[in-house]
Amino acid sequence: AAHKKGIKVVMDMVFNHFGTNSYWMKNLPAKDWINQWPEFTRSNYRGGVITDPYRSQYDEKKMANGWFDVTMADFNQKNPYVAKYLIQNSIWWVEFAGLDGIRQDTYPYPDKEFMADWMLALREEYPNFNVVGDEWINYPPQISYWLDNKKNNDGYRSNLTNAFDFPLMMAIQKAFTENEGWDTGLARLYELLSQDFLYSDPSKLITFADNHDIERTFQVLKTPENVKMALAFLATTRGLPLIYYGTEALLNRGTLEGDPGKRKDFPGGWQGDEVNMFTGENLSPEQKDMKDYTSALFTWRKGNKTVQEGKLTHYIPEDGMYVYFRTLEKEKQSVMVIINNNEKYLKTLDTQRFEENLKGYKTGKDIFTGSQIKDLSKIEVPAKSVK
Repeated sequence: AAHKKGIKVVMDMVFNHFGTNSYWMKNLPAKDWINQWPEFTRSNYRGGVITDPYRSQYDEKKMANGWFDVTMADFNQKNPYVAKYLIQNSIWWVEFAGLDGIRQDTYPYPDKEFMADWMLALREEYPNFNVVGDEWINYPPQISYWLDNKKNNDGYRSNLTNAFDFPLMMAIQKAFTENEGWDTGLARLYELLSQDFLYSDPSKLITFADNHDIERTFQVLKTPENVKMALAFLATTRGLPLIYYGTEALLNRGTLEGDPGKRKDFPGGWQGDEVNMFTGENLSPEQKDMKDYTSALFTWRKGNKTVQEGKLTHYIPEDGMYVYFRTLEKEKQSVMVIINNNEKYLKTLDTQRFEENLKGYKTGKDIFTGSQIKDLSKIEVPAKSVK
């Protein structure tokens, strides 16, 4: 039914653990079906341990074999029957449901050799199939380890096609709320992207500003203007953008904390809902404006090959402004992005230092307003906005 509407389906899978209420726990197929400990032992949650060249066996075992929580029994993928089951089960789901992709939870936690074997088995069956790994790690070198074709010093090859860009997410959450400085504000975005040499293919990274595990974008960034800038950045930088539901209409959890708050039902269509984000009913003016903005932004992106695939060239942020280009040289098409993170000031950008990207272009068009920009030598950008 989703395919008939042009919607692709990505299934969430979890190979690291399963619920302790499962029938397996009542009668384990084998004692080593799960990782057993003399007493309950929790993972240390340090995903970077797996790639640490100086790691202790103690820390590595606790990371990979410790339980995620008291209700989450930890699969032992070194058991060949567990490994076979997980591989066959996932292939069955792809075939049975016609899946378009998989999001694999807690990617660094299962046995890494098994994960590489699983990806290889999946790609042998479906050569063009994509899997995004959920590896919540803070540093680009650790994320890059898990992307396919990375030449890791230990010889490991993951076969994983896509990964979430958690370091960039954390940079986004700070960049638009900080004062501009040498390594704060927009410099965070520049410095993070400058490390893309670590990745085998940065375009395969999934970029995002929030998800089901962290506070909502509007709560973190505090103003609609900051949210708009974050969304515009996601729509125009490298990678594949992901928008968590409700972000497009300033969904704010208020005082709700923890997972139930972050994962509350999408408003609209549920009994007792006063606000309907599907239809726009009872949205505030700010929410309606944000929804229209997001729709216009990503509708434009959907039809613009240059911003999807074009070469990224960015310039060191100056005076609270970050400028970058996406360029398709053969088609002679270019998208220029100007982010003005200044709190109060309309800025007139002198574009002389961007000559290498502007050469050959005399005019431009503002994609939000449709208005022509007849003079590219100086461009006005309002405070806290993106042009």
